[in-house]
Amino acid sequence: MMKEIKRAGFLLKGVRDVLQAFRLTFEEKRMWMTLGGSVLFAFVLAIAVILLDTRLVTALDYFPAFLLTSVNLAKSILSLLAGSLFSVATFTFATMLSVISFYSSNFSPRTVENFLLHKTSMQTLGIFLGGFIYCLSSLFFMRSSENEQLVISATVALVYALACVVYFIKFVYNVATSVQLEKLVIKIYKEADTIVDETIAYFQEKPVFDHLPQLETLHQYTVHADRNGYVEYINFDRLVELSTEFEGITVLRFRIGEFLSGNEPLAIFYTNRKLEDEPRLQEVLNRSLTYETEPSTMFDPNFARKKLIEIALRAVSPGINDPNTAIHILHYKALLDAKFARLPGRFVLMGEEKKDFDEEALRYSGCVFYDFNNFSKDLYESYWQLIHYMKTDISGVVALFDSLLTVAYAAHPKKLSYIKDYSNYLSNLTSPNFTERLDRQNIEERQQRILGIVCDEEK
Repeated sequence: MMKEIKRAGFLLKGVRDVLQAFRLTFEEKRMWMTLGGSVLFAFVLAIAVILLDTRLVTALDYFPAFLLTSVNLAKSILSLLAGSLFSVATFTFATMLSVISFYSSNFSPRTVENFLLHKTSMQTLGIFLGGFIYCLSSLFFMRSSENEQLVISATVALVYALACVVYFIKFVYNVATSVQLEKLVIKIYKEADTIVDETIAYFQEKPVFDHLPQLETLHQYTVHADRNGYVEYINFDRLVELSTEFEGITVLRFRIGEFLSGNEPLAIFYTNRKLEDEPRLQEVLNRSLTYETEPSTMFDPNFARKKLIEIALRAVSPGINDPNTAIHILHYKALLDAKFARLPGRFVLMGEEKKDFDEEALRYSGCVFYDFNNFSKDLYESYWQLIHYMKTDISGVVALFDSLLTVAYAAHPKKLSYIKDYSNYLSNLTSPNFTERLDRQNIEERQQRILGIVCDEEK
């Protein structure tokens, strides 16, 4: 019975690994798959219609007569639609380039993918290009010997053209809403909120620690990265299996989304057994990581939050000088930070032990420590650029304190103590820039509200 349960567990892990690999591949090729899928559909449709029109498949006799047209009329309709669809496809592509340029100059280069990878954008371009391919293919296989026969290609082309009109309307609406800053901020926030919820749901049932336990073993092996790039995904199941096989503890020294260079230390393996096959440990641990040449939001909640920060930075830059946009973004960023602030602990334990473990058993069990919620570092690094640009604007400084208040109200007791320390740091950086009593009073009032928050454990 136990063997069957373990076998089922391994099978489930294998299926999950395959699904994650497919998800990563699809994310990397999403633009091409969406665009290519629309073109492929049109090509397959063209083949099906050609088989009907050339009578290789004798099914047209069962179609209503009003759906069939003469070859000459079909040629006229297909020729007209071919030129029109290609012209609209060219216009769509030019519009996309204009929007991309607008995003890069007004929002942030990292937000370009939010428009470019949007399903409507790629599908619209693919459908128009696919329609052009359909019309040309149908025209090519219409022979003069078929002049007395009726065909259905023109009717299908008419229905396809109506579908193109619908998608073009959706595309225009998508462009109109995408260039609105408020809509973009909401879209990025929802994307980030989904990623944060998925990340928390994955780790929340695991044991957590505020600090790494004192790990005392006979041997320690440092594992180095064998590639360069951003860590997009960590296969924790494979790392746990590796730790169990080598009878030790793996402590990861990096987080998802960080950039690693070749030969950089990425983990320390603690064990009481002298390893004779250390190169295999290095190889297998590196194979448990997926690298990319650029950061991705798929498994990295920090990068999802950075997109919001970059838009805020562009807004408060001297060239644009729009602090109200930055204030608007700070409200939503605080909601994301609050979700991590309410979580206890920093390091998460990945392994077989779920409950009732102690340090003595921990030293000899195959497990992995991961720096899941480094809240103090994330909070500090997410605000430091904004503070630089907003510290002389009283409205911006007040917004920074208000965002800290939002986070503090939801914070775990241990996270709350850091937020209070950080409010002192923020006050020391900003208060000297204001000499008027009302400005200082405004800052001090909000700082005192943060310092006055008392959690349940302190009451």
